[in-house]
Amino acid sequence: MSRLWRVDGEAVELRAVSDAQRTDGFKVSVGGRTLEVSARRAPDGTLIIVMPDGTHVLASVSLDPQHAGVRWVSVGEQTFVLKEAESSSDGADDHAGLEAPMPGKVLSVDVSPGDEVRAGSVLMVVEAMKMEHAIKAPADGKVLGVSAAPGDMVSPGSPLVDFEAAG
Repeated sequence: MSRLWRVDGEAVELRAVSDAQRTDGFKVSVGGRTLEVSARRAPDGTLIIVMPDGTHVLASVSLDPQHAGVRWVSVGEQTFVLKEAESSSDGADDHAGLEAPMPGKVLSVDVSPGDEVRAGSVLMVVEAMKMEHAIKAPADGKVLGVSAAPGDMVSPGSPLVDFEAAG
């Protein structure tokens, strides 16, 4: 599936498809340019991407816990803010997982599977960089599952809460 994002105000289509020939291979399309890369996750959650010319690039993706549909993408020394513009697939995805925004420690879990929650409700609190980050419901909906407990250490992108938006 590809998605349309806004990067510095410019609409860009991003797509990543796994390569059936290699377990770590991907075809990544950014706009009209396609690259074949390999990627693996470092112990701290950072992605190590090997470019076609053999150079290694470190990257991480974090959800913005305050703004649904916003991601912080750090590649090498640069950080980009991506805002989801629209999906180019044929349907809306009302079932989503909420992820850790950065490496940290789960301080509290305020919901259980089956809980009905309102948009903006705090589901979990993660401490990262000496700050507390509230993981909030992006919409009214239902908690389908919880993947972390108080005291757990999490990496960027680690699944925390499986969430389904109300209907």
